[in-house]
Amino acid sequence: MGYWEEHVIVFVINRCNGSAGKATSESNLTGGFLRRHTTGGINSTTCGQPEKEQNISHDLISSENTSTTTVATEELQPEASKASSVAITTTARHDQWGIGPFRFRFRLEMFRPGRDFAERRFGIVEAAVLLMMGYLGSRGLGVIRQTLFNAIFGAGPEANAYYAAFRLPDTLFTLIAGGALIQAFVPVFVSFEKDHGREETWRLTSLVFNVLLVSLTGLVLIAEFAAPAFVSHWLVPGYSPAVQSLTTSLTRIMLFQPLILGLGTIATAVLSSKRQFLLPALSIAVYNFGLIGGLLVTLAFPKVGIYGPTYGVLAAAACQVLVQLPGLVKQRFKYSFIWNLKHPGLRQVMYLLVPNILAVGISSITLIVDTAFTSYLPDKESLSAIHNAYMLFDLPIALLGQTLALAALPGMSSLAASYRYLDFRQLVFKIVGGAVLISIPAAVLLAVLGKPMIHILFQHGAFTKHASALTALVLVGYAIGLPGHVASGIFMRSFYALKNAVIPLFTNIFAFAIHISLLLFLIRTLTGNNVILAIPLAATSTATVEAGLLCLLLLWRLRVSIKEEQANLQTPASPALESSDQ
Repeated sequence: MGYWEEHVIVFVINRCNGSAGKATSESNLTGGFLRRHTTGGINSTTCGQPEKEQNISHDLISSENTSTTTVATEELQPEASKASSVAITTTARHDQWGIGPFRFRFRLEMFRPGRDFAERRFGIVEAAVLLMMGYLGSRGLGVIRQTLFNAIFGAGPEANAYYAAFRLPDTLFTLIAGGALIQAFVPVFVSFEKDHGREETWRLTSLVFNVLLVSLTGLVLIAEFAAPAFVSHWLVPGYSPAVQSLTTSLTRIMLFQPLILGLGTIATAVLSSKRQFLLPALSIAVYNFGLIGGLLVTLAFPKVGIYGPTYGVLAAAACQVLVQLPGLVKQRFKYSFIWNLKHPGLRQVMYLLVPNILAVGISSITLIVDTAFTSYLPDKESLSAIHNAYMLFDLPIALLGQTLALAALPGMSSLAASYRYLDFRQLVFKIVGGAVLISIPAAVLLAVLGKPMIHILFQHGAFTKHASALTALVLVGYAIGLPGHVASGIFMRSFYALKNAVIPLFTNIFAFAIHISLLLFLIRTLTGNNVILAIPLAATSTATVEAGLLCLLLLWRLRVSIKEEQANLQTPASPALESSDQ
């Protein structure tokens, strides 16, 4: 039998004569852990009172039995305390999707429209599918947006100023309130709600919101003041004074974008923690509506010019936030003005956030180093080829790695908060195994179909046949490392779920050193047109090595934690629990 079939936990709360009764279980609770035994059924006494059953199911379903009896531990809501029993349900075979041991529960009925659609708690694969749809919708709208932008502005000075103006706001958002904040906040939110309850968790959420608001506001004000000097001396020193002035003006407008998106990240993190992924997925797709709207304004009123899409950036950020607010309302989020920098929950968030920010900084430095090395390559079209190839390579990374990692983070955090490290290990490696199995054929398709795909998408106008061949060559170099990139991202999130951001930071530093070493070696080794492969091969080799290192460190970390759990399980049960078993 599979793991979940062998370990069935049944809690029965008996209510007699209006008293709370005693909790009886086939499991002995010792030191906060569950001692699990095989059980074939349940005997419950309800003293003639009506029962309210709550059926709860796991995200993981074993494939070793066609008829599987499971009981899962879902996050308990306050109303759940009124339940008198937790019933055992039988999971249908058709709910299991996957190959061999890599089977996950996927219920098509979860996607049927209904009033409760936005409030449904999705499993890992279900959430990943939602996020994939959001990413694909966003990319499709992005193509429409870019087509409109190119038709209106082409590649002239206004377009160059617009692209350059994105750099500073985008960097601020990525460093402070991008994915790093979600990865730091979700594990703390899940464990804090489990230990302290809903009210205290909302206070912590309000505190993080307040600190983020003050921090981003301060950074935006500093950036607004420093924008002219930054643009003219650092960002676009080679542009004419007129274009520099336009870039500064656009930058100052766009600097409000990270402030809006940063505050919206809190909503994304809260809903993700509750495993409600519909609105976060929808927010990804609707972002481009604001940008398209700004371009349409320019079409309707040509005098608006480049300021149409610039203010469209702010409208897009507002759309991404507003679409998630109904989810917070449904969760009965209670904002409170609280300012306590010594709050233990805030300290936990900062403990995870600071290493995350440093890791993002290292990744940014890596991109700068790659650009610097590329500038020395003999073919002057190398940078464009690398940019276009990575844009294609980034799609399967987003669909396979980022969506699965984000979808699995709440579940992994919940298992870690409950000290269920055996289950945690099983879940992580099941996700990584499934993702790698899918990424291998995806990498082959990317390498084989890359050249005709690039020819269809890019080989127009000034994009020559030589540029197309060069881009296809770079794409092959990137495709080799797709499994490593996907696995590395999921392993990193597993450490964040364990509230350990230091190990991923150290592996990032180690990977950076390997990346530089490989670049130096490959540039000296490869010759001719193949020298451009030094950039993608260094990146993919580094990601694969980092994935292997993270895997070994995670196994070591979980082995230590499992030994501690087993030691706790071997301690004698408390007298009260022993008497309740008799």
